[in-house]
Amino acid sequence: MKKLFWLGAGLVLILAAVVLVVPAFIDLGSFKKTYLPLVEEAVHRRVDVGEVRLRLVPVPSIRLSRLKVSDTPDFPDNTFFAAEQIQLRLKLWPLLRGRFEVTELVLDKPVINLLKQHDGTFNYSDIAAKQARTSSKLSTRKKAAVKPQDAAVLPLVLPSRLRIRDGQFKLETKGQKPLRIDAVDLFLEEFSADHPIPYRASFNYPGLKTISLEGTLTYREEQAELQIKDNRLRIRDLVLPVEGTVSELAAVPRVNLILVGNHVEAKPVFDILSVFGLAPADTEISGPLDLRLTVNGPSNGLITQVWGRFRDVKVHGKRALKGLLNGEVLIRLPLGGGGDVTQRLEGDGKVAARDGELTNVDLIDKIQRVTGLIGMSKQARREATTFETLESEFVIGGGVADFKRLYLVNPQLEVTGHGIMTLNRPVLDMRLDAALSSAASARSGRGRAAASFKDSRGRVVVPLKITGRVESPSVNLDSEKALQRGVGGNVEKGLGSFFKNFFRRK
Repeated sequence: MKKLFWLGAGLVLILAAVVLVVPAFIDLGSFKKTYLPLVEEAVHRRVDVGEVRLRLVPVPSIRLSRLKVSDTPDFPDNTFFAAEQIQLRLKLWPLLRGRFEVTELVLDKPVINLLKQHDGTFNYSDIAAKQARTSSKLSTRKKAAVKPQDAAVLPLVLPSRLRIRDGQFKLETKGQKPLRIDAVDLFLEEFSADHPIPYRASFNYPGLKTISLEGTLTYREEQAELQIKDNRLRIRDLVLPVEGTVSELAAVPRVNLILVGNHVEAKPVFDILSVFGLAPADTEISGPLDLRLTVNGPSNGLITQVWGRFRDVKVHGKRALKGLLNGEVLIRLPLGGGGDVTQRLEGDGKVAARDGELTNVDLIDKIQRVTGLIGMSKQARREATTFETLESEFVIGGGVADFKRLYLVNPQLEVTGHGIMTLNRPVLDMRLDAALSSAASARSGRGRAAASFKDSRGRVVVPLKITGRVESPSVNLDSEKALQRGVGGNVEKGLGSFFKNFFRRK
């Protein structure tokens, strides 16, 4: 027992001596002098580092603190890259022989500052261009790297794993508001230029909280192209497959990405679109939606396109309507340039709602105020705010939605018309013809006003205009249209008498 005790104690002392003594024999000064210039040459930038320390427990590693990579002379006030700490995890036995075999590279709290110019190039373009120029020489260098004499000069094996913890990404485009993405986490394993690389990434985007992306990446160095395949994007409760490429990385990057989802839940889609100003934030929505989202073009002219098909989607908009929605909508958003997002939106749509109700406009109430209409029962008033069918066709552009066709029908009214709505702080300018039902019009009497507003089917048709903020629009008689029909200036007074008489006889 005593021999076993002393043997164990001796092993502990030996291990302690290794942990305490061996780091002193590893030439970290040589590490800084040898490898930091290589990094500077590779990135074409000055590299500064604080302390460089070696640890053997719990895992052999070299830790570099306060690393800073300056930008090019073209951007003297910008720090291209910085990290609170970088850890190179090493293999123990090669380290004891003076060889640095890195198994994993860990970056703690890194910050990347990208600057985008008007021509679409970034402040990393010089690095990518240099890699592209030297790509034809890589095979020769790889063969030379296996020679014994080179191993003595550059005793370093690149890691197969990369991990980023709590990173930060900043993108600044001249003339636009800077974009900042926080809590960037990345785990990239089995790094290789010869086969797809599995990875997992997550980050916080302003207004959306955590976004995660995982799958495989393939980098084709000779083409300076990143291939994205079999990836999954998760934003809140929405999960979509992602495929595509990012090419021409050495110059102006060109993006070609596609996300497709069939029968996805509409609520998270609308929640996400509302963050970018592409959907009203106060609309409750649920139900199945077919979705196709693409991002295409060079980095200085990207266009995002969203296509959606509604399938009896339940909608409750506080400023518009509630009901079951069907139809298709296509929205295009050029991402380049400044200005309000709503001014750059383009698109069109054909949408129909059924079995619903208007939530911000009471047409009968407004007709009463304009014409003096009285006597309608509560049930009839309730029916006048509902709709069996509400159809619309519209085109988006220049900051407005141009409704080419509007059609609404309920037991009391049939409404047709057209008009526009501004997208930024929505304001309405609509022209409608509201026709009373045939049964109601048949009991309207024989007054001059009634006759002036009857159509060929004998229905009383009141021309209306709806103007003002969408949450509290003003509905009035369209006097100009009334005059075109030959009704005099006292039309409102005459109509008031007509409707009073009509409902007294009801």
